[in-house]
Amino acid sequence: MGKQLFRYSEENKERFLDSENITFNDGSVVTPEEIWHYLTVEAPVKYPSAFEINLYQGNRGSRDETLPTSLKTRYLGLTFSARMERAKDNGKSIAFIQGGQAVDPYTAADTIALRPGLVNQWNNGLEYGNDINKENLRRKKSKEKAFHDMSFEACQTGGYEHVQAGNLRIDVIAPYTVLRCSDVSYGVEAHRHGPNKDVKLLNVDFPLRNQADKPWAIEYFAKNLRRLVQTLDEVTGRTTTEGDLLQAIKLHNEGRRLGTELAELWWSADIPPTNSDDRASLVSLGNLETHGDVQASLSVLKEAKKFIAERVKNGVKGHAVIDNPKRLFILGSCVGINGSRSEDAGAIVVGRDDQWSHCSSLVEEEGDPYYNLAKTTLEYPYEQGIEKRAQWTIEQIKKSRADGVIFIHNWGCNTQAAISRPIVDIIKRETGIPTYIHERDLHGLRDEQEQNRVNAFIEML
Repeated sequence: MGKQLFRYSEENKERFLDSENITFNDGSVVTPEEIWHYLTVEAPVKYPSAFEINLYQGNRGSRDETLPTSLKTRYLGLTFSARMERAKDNGKSIAFIQGGQAVDPYTAADTIALRPGLVNQWNNGLEYGNDINKENLRRKKSKEKAFHDMSFEACQTGGYEHVQAGNLRIDVIAPYTVLRCSDVSYGVEAHRHGPNKDVKLLNVDFPLRNQADKPWAIEYFAKNLRRLVQTLDEVTGRTTTEGDLLQAIKLHNEGRRLGTELAELWWSADIPPTNSDDRASLVSLGNLETHGDVQASLSVLKEAKKFIAERVKNGVKGHAVIDNPKRLFILGSCVGINGSRSEDAGAIVVGRDDQWSHCSSLVEEEGDPYYNLAKTTLEYPYEQGIEKRAQWTIEQIKKSRADGVIFIHNWGCNTQAAISRPIVDIIKRETGIPTYIHERDLHGLRDEQEQNRVNAFIEML
């Protein structure tokens, strides 16, 4: 018996076709008609796992089809692997980076920057026809090999297995080290011993916490950013100027401003204007790197703000969200909860600290762009000491009017595991909001035990 697949309804086609094109970095465009055809004809055949109605991945019998942005972010996600392959065929340089960092210098150097999740997404999209279970089994097999080559104690492998196997044409591994986790830094070193000798390696050394107000640390990190751009130029054969970096900063500041405005607009609504998953995809657009194409993300983001403003004004409630849901704020790196099942239990996710920290951090546009970028990066709230990070988190919790906080850390994520307890203790002490800490396996499907615990926390609220 075949798996039940979700299908977009023809009833919503006309409204979607009235929306705007997506414009890409290379100047090409894709029309709403082309997007609709892909989502209704091509994608269900190529990627049935993405359309499978399966509670474990959070799929409902229907999605919010009346929000054009939801369909467009879906399109960008499903075409990601093909677009990366096409970019490489056209001579584009691609770099592996750390999660939680802005990508301004990579954009300036005409390089696509991919964090670990996007590297895995690229690889996953190379194989067609898998259902959810087959896709999960495939991922687990490749991860096991990587853990064997690196360390079973690592929380994740950062796409090590794909790069070293030669599945992905990544030119340079150049993340900011020590930013939010130690495993990616360890992974960079592990690549030195792998069979793929063609990939360039660079540690962009990030000074540890509590250095943001020290001039030497800013200057030191600025020099590392210059080394980064020089390394990227060695790959591309071009020369990146300070003017190029300034233009990239202005471009990304535009995305960060729009992302911040959109999040605050969402928070201002008495009635949640989208569900949890759509809220997350909207805000992530602000970093402009989620879909491997800065201009595509920006064009979708600009249009999204109009749609959300209209919904907030008219009191439109997000798809399948109950009246007066309990509002959850999620903390931790590379984590999230099953949005639709949590909504079925009476809650909605109103925010996450991961990715939001650097989206809400604007870079000064006057003066030395390397110095300004280094200073802002050192000031990321997520990267501060426990007390400062907790105080910033409390501010976000209050803005979002959250009723409860869940701190999730993946097994092996030493940094987040170590700080989870003191951070939630400070939050509970100063706000009185209930908190819950959960450890999970990064690579499995969202299992029933985890959802039972989340549901119990929601019921308590």
